[in-house]
Parts: sequence; structure tokens; C-alpha cells
Amino acid sequence: MCGRYLFLPDRQIEEIKNILQRINQKFQGSSFLSKLKTGEIFPTDLAAVVVAGDTEKDATIARWGFPIEGKKQVIINARAETLLEKWTFKKIANQRCLIPAAGFYEWQKKGDGKQKLLIKPRETPVFYMAGLYDRIKLEDGGEIDAFVIITTEANSQIKPVHSRMPAILKKEHEDIWLFEKGNEKYLKKLFCTVLKPFDNEMEIESV
Repeated sequence: MCGRYLFLPDRQIEEIKNILQRINQKFQGSSFLSKLKTGEIFPTDLAAVVVAGDTEKDATIARWGFPIEGKKQVIINARAETLLEKWTFKKIANQRCLIPAAGFYEWQKKGDGKQKLLIKPRETPVFYMAGLYDRIKLEDGGEIDAFVIITTEANSQIKPVHSRMPAILKKEHEDIWLFEKGNEKYLKKLFCTVLKPFDNEMEIESV
């Protein structure tokens, strides 16, 4: 499960600087740009995502969550293990994106309440969660891309907190996730390779 995450617009980080520059160029004059959320990202917020351009990485604004017909709730996560079994995700299996983040949040039971935790890889200020995206219609008749965050089994550090965690991509898998195409058999192998529990050391802090 991933119900909230943290995105910091730190222009001292080259990757973030490039993402924000591209978004500013693409959405200059658009109302979407003024609604771009930074800090703690909630479902239905408009957030920065990285997508595949013609020859290189591109960046865009997308809404977190796929609409559910007749309901106010949105689909925010997709299980890695069943991506090619559920039609909602199978039909967009080649529409993949990277969601930049500085951390994600979980809540741990503590006594009669819950403790909010910020979780992040120890040695990197920004990482990318695997996602899928699709074009959706908004209530006002406009259109925008929407994304879901893919989850996988929790690693040993996260299991005491939650059984699931976002699929955090290793550096060498980022371009593969964005650009590799193929049939269902190939995609199944690809997903098994890159959508694994993150195995590097993580920081978990109370917030």
C-alpha cells in the first residue's frame, strides 16, 4: 500500500531541476501548472511524473488515481503480481512512468493509535517509484494523464510496518521500465525482474 508520498522541489538536485523545468515549459499558461502539488502528495493531487519521450525521458503533470465509475474513490495502487491479469492495468502495460519521491508514508499501530512514518532509501535524496498512467476525463470536460503507483511485497525492514511497499526502481532499471516494449510474455519477465522489494537499506523515521 502507498497512500501518501513526499516530493520535494529541490532544484539543487539536477534530476528534480530538469523535471520541473520541462513541466514549466510544457504547461506554461495552463491551470494545471498552478495546481501542481509539492510536499506531501495525496490521492487526486496533481504531481510531477516522468514518462517516455520519443528518444529520451520527458516530464509531465498527472493526477494520482484512476477514477472508478459511479464512485468518489480512485484507484491509487496496482499490485505488481497481478498487473497482467487485471484489464484496467493490462491494457496500459506499455504506458509506464516514474514517480519521483523523497519518501513515502505509512502508519504503524502504536498502543491505541497510529504513528505516522516517513520511509526512504538511506543514501539517495530522490528515488523513483514504478507507475502506470492513462488519459482520463475530468468533471469539467478537460483531460489529463492519471497514474497509479505499483506496489510489491514489503522488504524485511518494512514488514513490521506493512505487508506492501511501493515498487522502488534501481537506477539501472529506470530506463528499462520506461522504454522497453513487448508482448505479454516479455512483459511478465520484465515485471518480475524490476518490480521486486527494494533491497537497499532504508531510513524509517517518525513524523
